[in-house]
Amino acid sequence: MRWLGGLPAPQARYWFVEKASPGSPDAMDSFTFRITGPIDEAALRTALRTVVGRHTALRTLITRQSHRLVATVLEPDAVAEVLEIRRAAPPEHEPALRAFAYRPFHLDRDLPVRALLLTCGTTDDGLAHLIVSVHHTAFDGWSATVFFSQLGAAYRALRHGDPPPGDPPSHYERIWRAQSDTETEQDRNDLMEWAQDLAGVPDLPLPLGPVPATPGALGEELVVLSPRHTGLLESAARTAATTPNALLLTAWVRALRALTGGSDFAVGLPVSGRTSLASMSAIGCFVSVVPLRFRALGGVERDLGQTVAGLAKTLRFQFAPLEHLVGDNSAHDAQRTPLCQAAFVSQEQTDLTLCLDGATSVYVPRLKPESAFEVTLEVWFGTRTTARIKHRIDVLDHRRAARLAGLWCTEVDTVLKAVADPVR
Repeated sequence: MRWLGGLPAPQARYWFVEKASPGSPDAMDSFTFRITGPIDEAALRTALRTVVGRHTALRTLITRQSHRLVATVLEPDAVAEVLEIRRAAPPEHEPALRAFAYRPFHLDRDLPVRALLLTCGTTDDGLAHLIVSVHHTAFDGWSATVFFSQLGAAYRALRHGDPPPGDPPSHYERIWRAQSDTETEQDRNDLMEWAQDLAGVPDLPLPLGPVPATPGALGEELVVLSPRHTGLLESAARTAATTPNALLLTAWVRALRALTGGSDFAVGLPVSGRTSLASMSAIGCFVSVVPLRFRALGGVERDLGQTVAGLAKTLRFQFAPLEHLVGDNSAHDAQRTPLCQAAFVSQEQTDLTLCLDGATSVYVPRLKPESAFEVTLEVWFGTRTTARIKHRIDVLDHRRAARLAGLWCTEVDTVLKAVADPVR
């Protein structure tokens, strides 16, 4: 049940996204670093090929044969050059980076990873940019940490004339199969029962407005909670025997209700899909999105209980290929995002790190121009809890997005008060 068309479900899912919408930003990602200091281009070139050679997902071509998808894994020695180097003045860097980031992948002949180094070409210690573009058939957020850690270590060794560290290779399909082999008949029965609860979930009543010049164009609202709120979230989570994320998600659901008037809708939660030790050091697409259905039950405590039960399901059923389980939904508008318009994303870090020996590199995040969801709350829980509401501007204009941000802050306070002083 965890396979689609002969491939692991996440890999196949993004292949279909690419076929349906070539070059879709939803199926691709890019990571940009601003570098100052000398760069050993030969060492960087070899380090990239070394990391790609370790992970089968980065050496995989996907073709369609009849009704099945076939993954062909190239041998490390057959991997084509990954790094492109160009000389350009700094004002030319940004447009070149943008064009490179959104260049489509042809998955039947292109590796799902490519890199571009832009240098000034005048000195060996001027400003440079390195961008690595990846396709989600082979790469998820967890993979980025593994990739850039190994890239930095290999570069450092090569720059000093040493062999790269002997990090163990990872075989994506083999790891996925080993995880799926742990599934029991009871797991499958429980999964089907849970999926039936998702059938017929109504759309979140967010009216579609005029189509913007850029389809799917995004806006964002930044919210920063005070250190006091963070402390209260931690203590309230202990009181309720749950996590701060459960409290923040409950507030998000209540804010969406208050804005839209919807009393029954689903919210998508990304899950890592990594449950084995081998998967922790692997590069590949394991991540999935699990939709949770939220009904208006009345009262904060009941809302929180529904959230806690739902989060437990996301851990248990994080491999679920819902394409198998949820059929035609007559309550769903075909123009909307399937199953859920809203998402909740809990981020563990805001920055990636790439250590290039002898130089300084800084990660340069960039907002994607499109999103699979119509409205998403991204939360970074820390000393000052930071949140960002990303919204499609044809669904929420900036005024309503600002109102949603205010409603969420209000509901955070409501949830905290109810947990600290519950009404029995």
